[in-house]
Amino acid sequence: MNHAHGSVDGLREVCHDIRQPIAGVLALAEAALTETGLPENTRHRLEQIIGLAEWQSDVVESWLEVSADGALPRGGNTDVVRVVNEAAAAERLTWTGDLILVWPPEPVFTRLHPVILRRMTGNVLANATRAAGPTGTVTIEVSRRNSRMLLAVEDDGPGFGRLSGGCGLGLSAVARQAVQHRGRLECGRGRLGGGRVSLYLPLTASQVKGRAADATRPV
Repeated sequence: MNHAHGSVDGLREVCHDIRQPIAGVLALAEAALTETGLPENTRHRLEQIIGLAEWQSDVVESWLEVSADGALPRGGNTDVVRVVNEAAAAERLTWTGDLILVWPPEPVFTRLHPVILRRMTGNVLANATRAAGPTGTVTIEVSRRNSRMLLAVEDDGPGFGRLSGGCGLGLSAVARQAVQHRGRLECGRGRLGGGRVSLYLPLTASQVKGRAADATRPV
């Protein structure tokens, strides 16, 4: 067995081992929600814990589905707006700044597995909120550009290369994943004065065909 296959098998074993503790966290939190006289703020925190634990469970299950050659599964019809909204909600749990979301009028679906897209979105968003600081502003915009979806994240921080500690490993990982899935990551300066990260990924085949049909339809 080569090194790559060994790494994938090792990761699958780790995921298998941590699946049970995650299930335990979910069970305990759900049991606590049934307690009588539970304060509303405590109930809200427990629901947040359940949401995050369910997300971790999805990540574990996706890695358990990794194929023998290391390829990740692809969900052919992932709702980009839903996944990005979930990532934004999770970020709001620990970040106190102003998070602005801009959605397109039409749905946006990508070929990427939702767990992978959520992880990529979380990395880009975490980089932006760190740059903006606890009282800053971050915008997230989802749109369709020809045969690709665009996820653009901007912040009002100091800009790339001016943040202590750099951009970290998150954006490098996202860039590699984007290329792996026939997309790309671009970094530059945004309208807020800070960094702008643009993630392009393929739309689903049905959306590409639909846009082509609209373009050739007589007016």
